Amino acid sequence: MRDIKQLHPELQEKIPKLQEICKKNGIKIGISECLRTVAEQDALYAKGRTATGSIVTNCKGSYYSSMHQWGIAFDVYLIMDVDGDGKTSNDAYNNATKLFDKVGKLGQSIGLEWGGSWKSPVDKPHFQLPDWGSTAKKLKEQYKTPEKFMATWKSADKVDQTAKANTVTSAKNKVEAAKAKDKKYVKPYTTAANINLRLGAGTKKGIIMTIPKGKTVMCYGYYTKVGDTAWLYVTYGRYEGYVSKDYLK
Repeated sequence: MRDIKQLHPELQEKIPKLQEICKKNGIKIGISECLRTVAEQDALYAKGRTATGSIVTNCKGSYYSSMHQWGIAFDVYLIMDVDGDGKTSNDAYNNATKLFDKVGKLGQSIGLEWGGSWKSPVDKPHFQLPDWGSTAKKLKEQYKTPEKFMATWKSADKVDQTAKANTVTSAKNKVEAAKAKDKKYVKPYTTAANINLRLGAGTKKGIIMTIPKGKTVMCYGYYTKVGDTAWLYVTYGRYEGYVSKDYLK
C-alpha cells in the first residue's frame, strides 16, 4: 500500500516534512511502501524461498515481524534523472551519486530511523519511527497484533507520544540553539525516569512536555553544558528540546 493515511499519525506529519526538506536540497522523492498486510508481507518473504526472485526480507508476515505491518515504516524512491539519460523511471533506486545517503541523513535530522544506518540488512530506502526499537519485538510484546496497536492511535493525541506536564509551555516558544556538538552523544537513549523536555538547558527553562520512563529519544550530538551536567538536544516523536543526560541511559 502507498497510502500514507494508513500510517501512524506521526508519520503522516513527518513524510511531507521529509519530502519538503529533500526538495530544498535538490532531491525529489516518492513513497513506494507504507502499510503492509500479512499477505503482502508473506508474499515478499516468499521471494527467493518458495517463489522466484531474490530474498528481499527476513520478516515473515504471519509473525508480524515487519515494521511496515505496524504502520510505523515507509520506503522511498528517487524521482531523479541520476544517470543523465533523460529518464527517471530507471533511476528510482540508483544510489550512484549517494542521493539515498543524503536522504537518509535528512530523515535522521527530523527524528526518523534510517535503514541505511543498519549493519544488517542495510536498507537505504527504508525509514521508520524509532520509538519502539529497530525491530517489532517490543510492539509484539506490548500489543500482540498490529490491529491492537493501531486501535491506540484513536485515543487522542498519541498517548505514547504526548504525555503532558502540569506546566506545559506554549509550543509557540522557540527552543534554544545548542552551544556545542560532540559525536560521542550521537545515539538513541532510553529515559531512566519521567523527565521533562525543556526549551533550553537547565531546570529553570520552560517545560514542553514530560517524557515517560522507558521511552526512546534521539540525540544527534548537539548539547549545552550547565555546570557539570550535559543537557542534550533531542527529538522525541514530533517534539524537540533539551533533557538532562543524567536521566538517560
